[in-house]
Amino acid sequence: MFSSKEIKGILKVSDCELMHLRISKHLTAVKTGKSYFYDLPANKTVLDHPVGQKLLNWYKTTHQIDICNEPESPSSKIALEKLVLEILLPIYRKYPKLNITYGFTSAILKRHIAKHSPRGTAPNLDQHASCELNNAQNAICDRGGAACDFIVPDVSSSELVRFIVEHLNYDRIYYYGNNRPLHVSNAETPNKHLQLMAESENGRRYPIKKTHGEAALLLAKELPLYVRIVVASFF
Repeated sequence: MFSSKEIKGILKVSDCELMHLRISKHLTAVKTGKSYFYDLPANKTVLDHPVGQKLLNWYKTTHQIDICNEPESPSSKIALEKLVLEILLPIYRKYPKLNITYGFTSAILKRHIAKHSPRGTAPNLDQHASCELNNAQNAICDRGGAACDFIVPDVSSSELVRFIVEHLNYDRIYYYGNNRPLHVSNAETPNKHLQLMAESENGRRYPIKKTHGEAALLLAKELPLYVRIVVASFF
């Protein structure tokens, strides 16, 4: 269920309009203490939530292209909704300043990025294209699921890793540093994979450690210390 603030963001209504929708029973609401919590209306999707809109519209701040970055595949839509519900919303509710820096990438947006700014991207692996198809009608990324990169101002990425690993049903996490955006994905069968990455002086990214399941939980708890020791040993 969604808080009053969240449902107002989804429906784009005022406090007064929300009250009338509740009283007229156009919205199903449950009162807990002094607060109301609402079911999502049948004509809305969780992608209408402000976090879902950030997931779809992230590119508008970094790429000069006028497109509709909506999923074409029904499987992509399901995976993106699952990403919002099971991963991004819990993070947003704990860390409201969540900022998505690299979200869903449709086939047309992928082609634009491949032409204009391909450095550091791996569309066949990174799950940003979810279940979308290329021009040959093959999956852009055969891992399925969906992914995004995000950062929370004034919150270390190692803290975000711990929160995800301890509480959420994630597929893959790529950690690039305490002050860098964090990559997280979901999948139908989550791998619970935590990958630590470093960057050389010439900007090349390379893996330094990967773990799964319970080992990922242990690594997440000691992440800042571990990264300092390992990165220092490389230089």
